[in-house]
Amino acid sequence: MAAAGFCTISCLLDVFHHLSYPKRFLREAMRVLRPGGRLVMIEPNVSMVSWVFFKLLHEEPVLLGEDPFDPTPRSGPSPYESNQAIPYLVFVRKVRTLKEVVPNLEVLWTRRFSLWAYPLSGGFQPWTLLPAGLAKPLLRLEAKLSPWLGRLTGFRLMVVAQHSGDQSQAGSAV
Repeated sequence: MAAAGFCTISCLLDVFHHLSYPKRFLREAMRVLRPGGRLVMIEPNVSMVSWVFFKLLHEEPVLLGEDPFDPTPRSGPSPYESNQAIPYLVFVRKVRTLKEVVPNLEVLWTRRFSLWAYPLSGGFQPWTLLPAGLAKPLLRLEAKLSPWLGRLTGFRLMVVAQHSGDQSQAGSAV
């Protein structure tokens, strides 16, 4: 029998879409999180606008036809062999399947945001198209519009999930 988890919160920033075994990771996260412990992540989001941007201008692929719960490895050793669609597929499109695959993981909420600031800033690139004086006003505007436009134009996905307290699946295999 697996020991009770010891971690109360785990945060990831642009990590999940690089993992070769997302299902294995989520099960392991539930093993180490205490009941009530949270998994918080910010990842790429696939929207109508971001899909075009990522497909044409980003080196990492966006493969919407992939099964994120497939037990075979889905990426190779290079970080550019990731799939930016994995977080969207797991936590938005296939969230019902997620509940079956990792029953002790409860998705509390998801938020799709960063309508223009992220792509204009260059993301994690050294360049930016966003003048410093416009950053704060643009972020304030995005915060107001994200609830309505995030599904259509959001570049980022924030996920907050919680260990439901059900230990029956905590130590199960992949």
